[in-house]
Amino acid sequence: MMDKTIAILFAALLGTGSLAAQTKKAEVEYSSVQLDSLVNSFVRDNSEMQTIDGYRIQIYSGSGVKAKSEAQDVKNKFVSAFPTERVYVVYNAPFWRVRTGDFRFRSEALPLLDKVKRQFPGCYTVRDNTVRKKSFK
Repeated sequence: MMDKTIAILFAALLGTGSLAAQTKKAEVEYSSVQLDSLVNSFVRDNSEMQTIDGYRIQIYSGSGVKAKSEAQDVKNKFVSAFPTERVYVVYNAPFWRVRTGDFRFRSEALPLLDKVKRQFPGCYTVRDNTVRKKSFK
C-alpha cells in the first residue's frame, strides 16, 4: 500500500498526469481531493512511526555463556568514560551487543566514533532500525 502511495505521489509531483509502461501509456487523472487524501495518509503514517533507520556505534558484540555479563561490564566501563551518552545493551539471539548514539546519518556518528575508539579500539558504526525519532534534538 505504501509503495503504491509513493508511486502515485511521485507521478503527481512530476505533473505529467500519465505513466508510461514500455510502449503503452496509461492516462491517470487525480482530483484535488484524492491527492489531499493521499498526502494526508502519507503524513499520518510517517508521523505514527516511532523508530527510523539510523546509525549507532557498536562497542561490543559477543555470544556464549559469559556474553551477557561481558556486555554489562562494557556498558559500565562506557558509562564511566562517557556519562552524557546513551548506551544500549541489546540481545538478538545469540548475540549480546552494546551500542551508543542515535544518529540519522553515518557521518553524524564520526566525531563520537573518534572519541570512543580511544577507549574501545574495536568499535565501529552500524546501521540500526531501532533509532527512536524522539532521540533527535
